[in-house]
Amino acid sequence: MTQPAPSRSPSGRSGSSLDFAPIVLIVDDDRVLREICRDSLSDEPVRVLIAADGQEALALAEAWIPDVVLTDVEMPRLDGFGLVRALRRLYPEVPVIVMTGADEYAGRPVAEVATEHGALATFMKPFDLEHLHATIRGAVPFLGATTSRAVGDGRAA
Repeated sequence: MTQPAPSRSPSGRSGSSLDFAPIVLIVDDDRVLREICRDSLSDEPVRVLIAADGQEALALAEAWIPDVVLTDVEMPRLDGFGLVRALRRLYPEVPVIVMTGADEYAGRPVAEVATEHGALATFMKPFDLEHLHATIRGAVPFLGATTSRAVGDGRAA
């Protein structure tokens, strides 16, 4: 029996104007912050995927290649830097933005560790959403173009 092709959207439906929109993956164990970040991007021409921890985010990233990842550091199951390491193996060029409420990670400044992991930027919570949006737009220079894709799609966007 033939396997169905990967769908263009997590719901399995296609035809949306967001079918080829850049994908922003938001990862935080704080539900309220995930929703604030997602809702704040509602006017941007992006598809937003959300995950509660690094392990859930990695599963989404394996199915949907994100154009930019916004991740918390301290989360259960797989923390933000564990996620970044895994993403670097899968998609070394995907920009990652780190957000955190902690000053240190493993006894070192979070911003220093984030830089070593190749993070584009580090935001200390609480942060300014407009600054976050500007950073996301800078990370995805083709924002608004039709470039995102499902894994295995095989079609040029």
